[in-house]
Amino acid sequence: GALPPAAAPAGPSDEQIRNWSEQDVMNVLAMMRNEFNVDPKRIYLTGHSMGGAGALFLGSKHADLWAAIAPVAPASFMMNDTRAGILGKIRDAGVPVLLITGDADEVVPPANTRLWAETLKELGMDHVYLEQPGITHGPVITSSQKEIYDYFSRHVRK
Repeated sequence: GALPPAAAPAGPSDEQIRNWSEQDVMNVLAMMRNEFNVDPKRIYLTGHSMGGAGALFLGSKHADLWAAIAPVAPASFMMNDTRAGILGKIRDAGVPVLLITGDADEVVPPANTRLWAETLKELGMDHVYLEQPGITHGPVITSSQKEIYDYFSRHVRK
């Protein structure tokens, strides 16, 4: 007789995945700092979609590290209610923010990113908000690169 199908083992919890993702970023940063001559006043953070939400989260959690951050089309839905606290830590650390989205984003609605842009403004933060006309969720990765690198080149950690 055939054996009954085995239940798939439970995967990692959302909390474990979040912790591992954060640790990955911090491990890569530590490796880069160890292996290369990294100017501690010129360390930047960017990410797209879930990585954009991660840039906001890690930008806040490790605000003392960054010269500037650039979240791109951040899938920040689960952090929307705590955005003032998240951004407040970034503001208090003096970290400028470049926030970018495409106005035709079909995955992370521009209205969600505008919510964060409004909070940046309300908190009086050093920031630039850019909406790229006609750009959808995937293409904003490449269409935002020049603005991101130009922005980063203008900011050095105080």
